Amino acid sequence: MRGSIAIWHETIADEAEGYAPSVEVHINIWRNRERNKRDHFDLFDIGFRFKELRSLRSLSIGLPFQLSNDQLVTDLFETMRDESTLSAIFNETLSPGELIDGGHTFQASSEKRVQFFVARCPDSERELREIGSGDDRVSVITLTDAFFSRLRPNVGDHYFRLRIKIPANQGNGFVSTIRPKDGAFLSTISTNEVVEFRLNERRNFSPAIREKLRHQRCALINIRAVHYFLIRDMGVEMTQSHTSFKKMRLLEPDMWERYLKGCRGFNPDKMIIYHWSAGGDKPVESFTALATFRAYYTGNLLFYAAVIVLLGTMGSAVQGFGTALLS
Repeated sequence: MRGSIAIWHETIADEAEGYAPSVEVHINIWRNRERNKRDHFDLFDIGFRFKELRSLRSLSIGLPFQLSNDQLVTDLFETMRDESTLSAIFNETLSPGELIDGGHTFQASSEKRVQFFVARCPDSERELREIGSGDDRVSVITLTDAFFSRLRPNVGDHYFRLRIKIPANQGNGFVSTIRPKDGAFLSTISTNEVVEFRLNERRNFSPAIREKLRHQRCALINIRAVHYFLIRDMGVEMTQSHTSFKKMRLLEPDMWERYLKGCRGFNPDKMIIYHWSAGGDKPVESFTALATFRAYYTGNLLFYAAVIVLLGTMGSAVQGFGTALLS
């Protein structure tokens, strides 16, 4: 299934002028280099920096794939409490402050100035459900009013970040793979991949999400900026991109090892990060970034060896039969 991430909100009351919810969205897609092993996942990390949330009742994230259980969604609050990791995520020097709000919030500061609040998003304040049917069935993560009620008293920007783990061998709505037809006979397989990330592309919404957006007080949220990062093994070659990316660099392993702790199939000192962004004076109504890659994977060596042995055996048999006929 190919589709779009959908981010919509529900408000408490009619939005007063100047109080419409607005947010900056950060997306990291980590593509696992091990595609056929159990307990290996692609990582889809999504963060929200709220500029205004006083009239916000709930926030929903529609995903163009199905999640088998809620254990695949985790909050990254504790991970971000490390100074090196927090600075790596935002690409600036930040320090986490003391825990406040009963251990659910800390301040992220730069040079003694508070930049924003980082909020914990516990299981009790979010919901995971599936909507739709058949091929149009999608997963929806909803941040409830209990979460936003806790954030409202602190004046300033608020940030939270979730991680969604997608089994590496499962389709995720973003990646299309083109494999060679003769791959079974090759020791090394060259695979072409198209990674197309879409955000709030209405024409790609499932019917169930379109129906949700028809409800009163329910609408796509005002997005002020999008920062999309695609992180891949450096052995995977980018062949083209639909638009120029903002930046491309090697990961700093010392800064990212803790962020990826416990995630198999990722090697921070051998990965490249690609950065696309959008934003400005006007809201970002939709966002698309497409890139193609060529990846090389080891084929089925046992099958490959068996074919070589079989061909050798057949050749010997034919030679022996021909020799017998001539004699």
